Amino acid sequence: MHLKKIKKKKIINKIGIIVFLLIISIIYLINVFNNKAIPLLISYSEVEINKIVSLIITTTITNEITNKISIDDLFITINDSNGDIESIDFNSAKVNELLTLASKSVRTNLRYIELGELDKIDMYNDTLYGYDSDKLSRGIVYEIPSGIIFNNVLLNNILPKIPVKISPIGSVVCVLNTDIKSYGINNALIEVNINVEAEIKILLPFVSSSTKINTDAPIIMKIIEGNVPSYYMNGYLPSPIVE
Repeated sequence: MHLKKIKKKKIINKIGIIVFLLIISIIYLINVFNNKAIPLLISYSEVEINKIVSLIITTTITNEITNKISIDDLFITINDSNGDIESIDFNSAKVNELLTLASKSVRTNLRYIELGELDKIDMYNDTLYGYDSDKLSRGIVYEIPSGIIFNNVLLNNILPKIPVKISPIGSVVCVLNTDIKSYGINNALIEVNINVEAEIKILLPFVSSSTKINTDAPIIMKIIEGNVPSYYMNGYLPSPIVE
């Protein structure tokens, strides 16, 4: 009986040591995963999320916003007594209306992507062509091959893929930017675009991270014709009079 008790204690001690070593090993593997795999997954996710979010932003501005507001209403043209253009300024009320509408529309479409409500996105069929509609309907915007963790392409088809979801954070900030260039003889080419900054939370099964995506969406290119002078010296003219 005494020998049996000693053997039983030895077995329990061995099991305890094995369990202890197993716990230590699991903790070590988790630390290795957190230090190496998580940053890699976040970095890879940010690249792919930037692509699809920038696509949604650009298409939303191009297809939805420019159709609801007359671009010509954005400008206020001031002419002199001869009818020549003296200066061009922006209509503040129309610009604010444009930016408010842009911010609301972009955020709404990003929210639809998050919820998987693709039927509510007007330009879905054209914009997201090539993306898996079944995954998008479940809110999954991308799947990362697990093989990238081990830097092994062969494991991409063997190991399960890691789903990536997004969630818009806060408000979408929109700013109107302009660029005026000389064009021909005393003409000006005005390029107007909307700069959109959206903060997105990237959701992975193990961790989440936030990133800011900044995208320029062009809305108009307009040529303003100034007064053509009666002389032209050696191919040189001062800058256009259009401000």
